[in-house]
Amino acid sequence: MTLTTAKWTIDEYHRMIAAGILDDRRVKLLKGEIVEISPEGEPHAYFSSEAGEYLIKLLGDRAQLFV
Repeated sequence: MTLTTAKWTIDEYHRMIAAGILDDRRVKLLKGEIVEISPEGEPHAYFSSEAGEYLIKLLGDRAQLFV
């Protein structure tokens, strides 16, 4: 027997979020799969923020960045 997993679209993922289905889960959508993620620690938060600020300065109006 072969199992096939369902792939989720971005729109479906956002509808699940809006409906509150994922409120108690730390997840993200990767290549159509909803994946559990670990809590963000302090070092990760700091470096994500720093990288975001650097990219905003570097790219200016050429891209939209969500940190």
